[in-house]
Amino acid sequence: MPDCLTKEERDRKLVQIAHSYTDLTEADIQILLDVSHALPSIGNLESGDTYINILTRNGESMVAAQYRHPDCDLYKRDVIGEVEKKEDEPAVYRALEHGIPGRGLIGIIDNRKIVVRHTVSPIFNDQQKVIGSLTYEYLNSGADTEPIRIVNKEGKSAFFDSKINQLISNLQEGFLICDEAGICTFANARAEELYQKAGHPESLIGRRYEDLDLTGRYSQEEIMAGGTWKQEVQTDRYVLEENISAIRENGVYQGILVILRDKTKIRQMEDEIAYRAALIHEVHHRVKNNLQTIISLVGLEAAQKKDAEVKAFAKTITGYIRSMSMTYDLLAHTGAEAVDLKTMLAQIIDCVLESWSVRGCRIRVDITGDDLELPEHVASTVALIVNELVTNSIKYAFCDREEGSIFLTIEKGEEYSWVTVRDDGCGIDEKSGHRSGKGLGLKLVDSLVKSSLKGTLTIESGEGTAVRFSVFH
Repeated sequence: MPDCLTKEERDRKLVQIAHSYTDLTEADIQILLDVSHALPSIGNLESGDTYINILTRNGESMVAAQYRHPDCDLYKRDVIGEVEKKEDEPAVYRALEHGIPGRGLIGIIDNRKIVVRHTVSPIFNDQQKVIGSLTYEYLNSGADTEPIRIVNKEGKSAFFDSKINQLISNLQEGFLICDEAGICTFANARAEELYQKAGHPESLIGRRYEDLDLTGRYSQEEIMAGGTWKQEVQTDRYVLEENISAIRENGVYQGILVILRDKTKIRQMEDEIAYRAALIHEVHHRVKNNLQTIISLVGLEAAQKKDAEVKAFAKTITGYIRSMSMTYDLLAHTGAEAVDLKTMLAQIIDCVLESWSVRGCRIRVDITGDDLELPEHVASTVALIVNELVTNSIKYAFCDREEGSIFLTIEKGEEYSWVTVRDDGCGIDEKSGHRSGKGLGLKLVDSLVKSSLKGTLTIESGEGTAVRFSVFH
């Protein structure tokens, strides 16, 4: 049965857990006790379960207090003292480790048996240090727009109980409550602070909802009809998120609940990310243009030379530069921070075939395997390696042949991925020494794989040659 423990027994459990597994002070533990006494009241807001978690000395999240709502009771048992895994409850760990709240997030509980939604808020002490987290949890029914109901087990309204005041005082959101006449009867300290940021320096208690409405979009009559509204409020210096909901008890309208969150830092971070993304895009564009300029200069210089070796060397160098340029070209066009490997390889193949076509030999190239995106510094190295391997196959594998095939395969792994370049040519033993272990090309490939990709290289030769290298990502 839910909540078979007495209040004293629950308090003793919380204190015992805090002493055994944490270094919390007595003052911190008293704050957690005060919040735990409000768990039933907050759970009855939406017929959900509520918990307090603490971070143990081992960095694990442990349940220190629990309220099992009779209409919810997700675990069907007392979970006080149990440890929760980070992969199951990331929002709880985020609140405990970084003091970041989360609302309406997906979680998987009870050994990944039940999918739930939960709202998590860090609990702070007087020094603004995180001492625990408060979680409100319910089944993932998607009913996030239902009006708030405030009924406890005995059918009595408990919203203005002092326990709720204790709970709300420890949250980072601003809470504002107006009665059925639209008069503000409750506002926590955070609400007063956020309203001051929005240009309302006066005390909130006793003022009408119409005077406190930050945007004027929703009248009291609209809110009375039910539902939940979310809107952003922007001032010259701050960005606030406002959630407005009707308070109902037994289906009867009782007032208005307003929840405020300061999103200024989040918006500043979003703007900073957008600025950096634009800057990176511009850098990619300029690098691509500079590489194209180098290709043109090398080509012009080679055109003035008559030495065949110089021309061949210039063609090899421009092939390397062009393969790197394609990486930056893709980044500049997509605006992304990673390159789609298949797209990049296709462009490299087209360029190599155009530069090193074998007269009288039709060469077919297939690219297959998994989809894989790589960051710029990895993608440019892979581009150099594939350029070298495909160029070697085209130059040396299909001598005296009317046609040949080259196959590129991508295998995606968790830590390492693999790229294989295989041809159906004459095999490495019968090819030019440039394809042997003494060739400069394979030495370059081996060096790039080991030093830049932190991977390994294998070469197999029989009916053709297959070079396989790994990419750490």
